[in-house]
Amino acid sequence: MLSNWRLYLLLSIFLGCSALVNAAPYEWNYPAPVLTPSAGNNNGKVVFFDVSHGGTEGNADWVIDGGFSDFANALKNAGYTVKEYRGVDKNNDGIIKFVDDYTSPSAGASAANEAIISYSAISAADVLVFAESNRPFTQAELTALEQFLADGKGIFFIADHYNADRNLNTWDSTEVYNGYNRSNLAKYNVGGAYGDLRNPGSATAGWLANNFGIRFRFNAINWLSGASGIQPASQVEGLTTGVTPVLMAAGATLAITDPTRAKGLVYFSASDNPSAWNYAVDSGLYFGGTAEGPYVAIAKSGAGKAAFIGDSSPIEDSSTKYRREDTGGSKSTYPGWTDSGNAAQLSVNIVNWLATAESYTHFNSSAHPSGTATPNPMASEELTDPDNGQPWSNPSGSYDPWNPASFANGAYGAPYNIGGGTSSSSSSSSSSSSSSSGGTGIASVSAALAASTGTNLTVRGVITQAINGIYALEIADESNNSATIYVKLESQYRSEFSPQNNPSIVGETLQVSGRRDVYMSQPSIEYVTDMQIVTASGGALSVVEALAEPVSTPVTAVGVITQPINGIYALEMADESNSAATIYVKLESQYRADFSPQNDPTLIGKTLMVSGVRDNYQSQPSIEYVDAMELVSDGGSSGNCGGATAVSVETAYASATGTDLTVVGEVVAGVNNPYALELADLNSSTTVYVKLESDQRAQFSPANNPAILGEVIEVVGKRDLYMSYPSLEYVSSLQILNNCN
Repeated sequence: MLSNWRLYLLLSIFLGCSALVNAAPYEWNYPAPVLTPSAGNNNGKVVFFDVSHGGTEGNADWVIDGGFSDFANALKNAGYTVKEYRGVDKNNDGIIKFVDDYTSPSAGASAANEAIISYSAISAADVLVFAESNRPFTQAELTALEQFLADGKGIFFIADHYNADRNLNTWDSTEVYNGYNRSNLAKYNVGGAYGDLRNPGSATAGWLANNFGIRFRFNAINWLSGASGIQPASQVEGLTTGVTPVLMAAGATLAITDPTRAKGLVYFSASDNPSAWNYAVDSGLYFGGTAEGPYVAIAKSGAGKAAFIGDSSPIEDSSTKYRREDTGGSKSTYPGWTDSGNAAQLSVNIVNWLATAESYTHFNSSAHPSGTATPNPMASEELTDPDNGQPWSNPSGSYDPWNPASFANGAYGAPYNIGGGTSSSSSSSSSSSSSSSGGTGIASVSAALAASTGTNLTVRGVITQAINGIYALEIADESNNSATIYVKLESQYRSEFSPQNNPSIVGETLQVSGRRDVYMSQPSIEYVTDMQIVTASGGALSVVEALAEPVSTPVTAVGVITQPINGIYALEMADESNSAATIYVKLESQYRADFSPQNDPTLIGKTLMVSGVRDNYQSQPSIEYVDAMELVSDGGSSGNCGGATAVSVETAYASATGTDLTVVGEVVAGVNNPYALELADLNSSTTVYVKLESDQRAQFSPANNPAILGEVIEVVGKRDLYMSYPSLEYVSSLQILNNCN
């Protein structure tokens, strides 16, 4: 048995009392949150954060009491009243309902849709913040925004890389803000309330360019060290005062088409070395340097103002409120607001500027200098859509991004909260993560004990006994039964999960999401948002068993890779004991490099464990919407290398910050030479950084000792973040390992 398997079979067990089941749908998430400054600190200005057009799809949680809570609280502390804007309550029932008026346009649908922007509804705000909007604006909504600007108000557009199509509706925020899709297919000539949304093939066309003299590029760039081409404060309305390099973890830049209306605040400098995001659908990085266009910019539109940034990463924080729309899984966001490379000061500066009405209409004077036009503001690659109007990946199961009734419990806009109830949850589990990872983020009891109080996490352990009657239970580490932690049971969980009420549950493996705390003077998990019985580590289904599962069932299965299917887009795996029993596995883009047999023929014959949803692909039984894949030969351990407690790089990557680890991997590069190195997993492309203490740099820094590259080493340290990337720090031991498999 492989004791370190992190992948598991989900058995969806959602509980709720009958009184909640009978409550009206959608009521659980109202009223919308409001943050109010103290009376003595109130500046009288109001900031709306829009969610009417998105910001909560996929892993995004850009709400003022979730992944943007640090930003919102900073504004409250600066004197602003901060409100979540959801739309217009047309029927006065206290709930904003989205009705799809896009895929089947009609006057009736538009009249029924309440998730809209109207001038009267937003006029009370001084600043409107859009964060990764994933649904296009109607022509009437764009007119409302123009009227808002004409009043001297400001809009902050926060985007992400091209193809951040988080809800799989073929729209990302670069397209929504520009006012057109990248595709020029006829289906984007929507008509009705939306008009023609096809790619116009011109940098100066589109709503954003027409109103602000700027457009978002369709690029996708990484530069974790941070864009350092920060313009002098005197040239950019004072907005870069106190600003340091701003990280980009898969983001976009902009292109200025009218320098009298727009100017850049932050660019890539000559010393910066950005690269294309690994999953970019085109070259990702078009020109480099300042020619790539600004990463952060501002604009004047008559009396109004606007600001733009091409990535949410330096603004978001690691707290999350909602579950994913598609699977109901917990979200994982990045602690960018407090990490090095953050845009915290810059964002507050921007809101202060946007909230201040000024009469000048252009940047064309010594007091308000002009910007610099971006050469080649629409690269030739941007004229066409490599995806040909298709989504990032196809929605799986019953999920429909245009139908909130299909959203999983606990997602923003879903009919019901987690468990089918109607009360709003204050938090859900989250973990720090960079943009793409196959890790599950499940902590052992030992790791949970090492986590600091207040940490949100998901823990797995074996139920041992009831604690304090029906009010709590104890779980033990799967590999060390002397390591235990208490789990406080909320009322809705006691009938099923209290060992006093249900003695048969003792010995079962429990997965619980909540917050690290202290209960009855003992380490605990409290504020629980989800509990479920799962199979013990290593208890994945065979292919034969997976084939017997109904469509839409979450599964984890193990089988032998036999061949590629449909090129790089899928693979076939066979039952380990019956090679005639096979199932297809659809590969999401992030898994194709490592797991497509067409890309890597040596995978054929290897044993794979995969977690996803039972479905059908090309009319054959399949596993789709994959959220984790791992070669069984690794199993989350370090293979035949290192000590008994050593784990793989992939396991280290998925571990919680603060976890003490012994990790085995291959040295593949220097980082911030000579201060760190990059360590790769022996069986996948996952890497972590290792921060080197001063006495370790001579031997282990690739800059000082190039011969270390390719060596397999064992590292003892603490899971952390270095240069905004998962790392091992406070390293107490490093040693080269020989004869590793």
